Amino acid sequence: MISESLYSGYFPWWNPYINFGIPQYGDMNNGFWNPVMWLIAKTFGYNIWTITYEEMLYILLGGWGIYKVTRELGIQKGIAIISAISYMSCGYISGHLQYLCWITGTAFFPYVLLYFLKINKKPVFKNFILGALTVFLFVASTHPGLIIGAAYFFLFALVTISIFRKNYTRSLYPPKFLLVNGAFLMLGIVFSIGVLISDLDVLRHISRGIKVNLKESLLAPTTFQSYLSILFPVAVNKSSLFDTDVSMRNVFVGIAGLSGFIFFVRFANRKVLTAAMTFLLFFILLSAGGIFKTFFYYTVPLVGYVRLNGEFTYFVLVILLLTGAYGLQKFLANVDVDLLKKLRRFFLGVCLIAMLAAVLVILFSHSSIIYSSGLPGKDFKLAAKNILDRLHFSDLLLISGSIQLITFLIIGKNFSPTKTAFAVTFNLVLNTWLVLPFADLGMKSKQQIHREMAQFPRGLFTQELQSLSKTKFLDSTLKNEFLLLGSYSKKIGYPHEEQYPIELKTTRNFFDDSNLHHFITSQSFIFLSTDTTTGAQTSFDSSILEIKEMGAGYLRLTADNSEYRFITFLQTDYPYWETFINGRSIEHYRSFKTFMSVPIEKGKQEIEFLFKPSPIKKAIFINVAIILIGILSLLHPQLRNRSLFD
Repeated sequence: MISESLYSGYFPWWNPYINFGIPQYGDMNNGFWNPVMWLIAKTFGYNIWTITYEEMLYILLGGWGIYKVTRELGIQKGIAIISAISYMSCGYISGHLQYLCWITGTAFFPYVLLYFLKINKKPVFKNFILGALTVFLFVASTHPGLIIGAAYFFLFALVTISIFRKNYTRSLYPPKFLLVNGAFLMLGIVFSIGVLISDLDVLRHISRGIKVNLKESLLAPTTFQSYLSILFPVAVNKSSLFDTDVSMRNVFVGIAGLSGFIFFVRFANRKVLTAAMTFLLFFILLSAGGIFKTFFYYTVPLVGYVRLNGEFTYFVLVILLLTGAYGLQKFLANVDVDLLKKLRRFFLGVCLIAMLAAVLVILFSHSSIIYSSGLPGKDFKLAAKNILDRLHFSDLLLISGSIQLITFLIIGKNFSPTKTAFAVTFNLVLNTWLVLPFADLGMKSKQQIHREMAQFPRGLFTQELQSLSKTKFLDSTLKNEFLLLGSYSKKIGYPHEEQYPIELKTTRNFFDDSNLHHFITSQSFIFLSTDTTTGAQTSFDSSILEIKEMGAGYLRLTADNSEYRFITFLQTDYPYWETFINGRSIEHYRSFKTFMSVPIEKGKQEIEFLFKPSPIKKAIFINVAIILIGILSLLHPQLRNRSLFD
């Protein structure tokens, strides 16, 4: 929507297509403030290719960020590289590829963590400015749930550093520790002031501006049984056993990451281990749903606003990978061959037990693809999808167990570094490839997807004057692929309520009124009426109404009115809408529970509807100015390296 608006010469303050319009800047799922998004939207524009490359960029950025974090923590280069690759291939990222606003969070969070460490090691001006900039990138681009999770992550980090400040975290505990971190927090808020203002602006008006109800708050957790994926990631793609959405089930961190975590448990000081496990357990329980999330819902601030619990699993994986890196380093500092052999035998035993359990289920319950009938199909993709659709949990557990068993057999008893590196890398690549989402989109080429996305002309265009029930939108069979068919169609008034988190309260009231909904879908997106009730006489005849210009948050038309008293624009009324008749400002009022109506006199009139959020414009200018001043100040060599709290 932003890309199409810019192409047509409109600044995308308003999205007219999602449920009769929402303020685009208040959509916390679309990265309105994300500079990467603006660069793509203004240059290449968004299509299936740019979306793909953007997502790949975020994954690479996240991997590099984890590499830098582990190096900052004193981890040697080889282990840092393994940690970075494991992060890019972890179950959270591969499971959430369809949720771009979470992938952006995994890209920028490591840099917030990196500068948190740098600032506490060396509280100089440069680190504060760059750290605040990373906070802005994270807050501006990701889902609010990850921001809430990050707040608790850093709260735990601050407590842990304070507890161990006399020994293990001495280098991270500068003089005036609380002042240093308080300054970092405040500077991060200042650099993100525009984002915060726009979010606060819209929270008063959207249905998600208050806590979600408890039932909704318990949706899509990462259940305890999902932790089977930490060793057998392929197995969690099927079965109701996991009792959650498939995207929330995968916590795979690779063999190296898992082994490192076991080494951490083995070598870490008891107090350090207790602190780390408390940290880890908090996020495991928070993401697990059920009674634990219910407890957190009532006792932990902000958690009740998050609808998908599995979102917090991201921090479980970050903790596993960081402690795993530490564990690998401790092990390599004092190699214990006997421990390695015991660990290998343990993994081999677990794999054999899993495979045996899978075989027994197949034999006694007949729950397997081998009992299915019918041919998979001639087309390769169709055949592959048919086979995958028929696989049962037992089949997947057997496959996953076999992959892991073969990996540990390849590693062998002698632990050749080359052979071990090859086996671990091959295992990571194969498991990641096998758990990638494989849905209807995977059955089509990018060219085909692009054709379906681009059925309507590039940019924004004037909508035809006909009833919404007869307006042509993208075919409803594409709903599972594109979800927001109104936006892809670039037409106002998609006849069904679209399930999107950002919806204005008044719009929800409209959709709840079936009689009103039926009346409105019989109208055009702009229409004349004798009254603003459902029994009124209406008209949207093109001989009376003529659209002159139409864009995001803007409509200009002429009306040759002879008998009607009102003109109604089917856009949700919001505080910054302005209306004009013949160039003169005139008050509009809310009609039909959510829309805008203007009294109109007889004769030929020129009418304008304009969305002009002046406070948000000012917030953008202030935010951009703050960031530019911060970046330019880094050019001053003496200021850049000046310590702020000596």
